[in-house]
Amino acid sequence: MTYTIIYRPSIKYCNYRCEYCPFSKYKFHQSKVEKDKKLFKKFINFITESKNNFKIFIAPKGEILGFDYYKEGITYLSYLQNVEEIIVQTNLSNSINWVDNVNKQKLKLWTTYHPNEIELNKFFSNVNELSEKHITFSVGAVGIKENLCKIKELKFKIEKIKNKKPYVWVNAYKDKKDYYSENDIDEIKKIDSHFEINIKNYKSNRLSCKTGESVFWVEGNGVIHRCYKDNVVLGNIYKDNLEDIKKSTPCRNKICTCFIGYVNIYDLQLENIYKNSLMGRII
Repeated sequence: MTYTIIYRPSIKYCNYRCEYCPFSKYKFHQSKVEKDKKLFKKFINFITESKNNFKIFIAPKGEILGFDYYKEGITYLSYLQNVEEIIVQTNLSNSINWVDNVNKQKLKLWTTYHPNEIELNKFFSNVNELSEKHITFSVGAVGIKENLCKIKELKFKIEKIKNKKPYVWVNAYKDKKDYYSENDIDEIKKIDSHFEINIKNYKSNRLSCKTGESVFWVEGNGVIHRCYKDNVVLGNIYKDNLEDIKKSTPCRNKICTCFIGYVNIYDLQLENIYKNSLMGRII
């Protein structure tokens, strides 16, 4: 059996200060780093000893690739036979030399561009380097209207990459109702041809979904949920058998608004679009 584990590290820290992101407000505490390091090591040991196969998506509360123990742990996991792919969200602000040591057949990076936090040329340089290193990845940004010009410029630069070009996606900004005009949407679709998938809020109540069946949201302490929107505790990955926990039940939420949630709705069949990595958002 292959399970998809969305691992949510316990540490809340980011080197960026984006106004819309709650994790930019947290300060660095060494004691919390040490706690998180122990929890991640426990998770690695669990995966190593398990007889199941896994696709792992590390979805941090901020940025984790500034910590050596994550880079080392991800590299180790990428070589395990029972790990089919390992996806990591990153703002790409740190050195990427560490990827030289990973299993490039399994590592997938979900990289995000933050126009107010990093110079465009610096970010593009890292994107180009990842391409030269033959890493599979996607590039995305939140579609705040004030940033669209820079996002367009990034897309223009990426189109000129000589090696394999990453898919560029735009996350719809949903904090304000009716934020986009029809013209805005048309302009964003020139950047991301699949933008209309993300701008929607999907009615999910009673729909069949992979979460809780083959996809699980796992907190740093091992607590298991169906997904990020479902607070019901299914068990603990270190105490309970996933085979005993998994159950195909309809979604209890009215709507699903986030990519890592709605991609698991069976009826949407989004694996036909994101063919190279559904959770990695790679077409």
